[in-house]
Amino acid sequence: MENSELVAETLGEHVFDFFLRNKKAEWNSYRRQVTPYELQRYLPTL
Repeated sequence: MENSELVAETLGEHVFDFFLRNKKAEWNSYRRQVTPYELQRYLPTL
């Protein structure tokens, strides 16, 4: 979506930029979390 001219034109630059900033922040917050799967899979190897 970040490279979509159609979405940028449809939403307008202001909304498009705001949306991308928020989604990147949301992704960064999500990827910093340790999931139960990761704990179960990798913790015993430590």
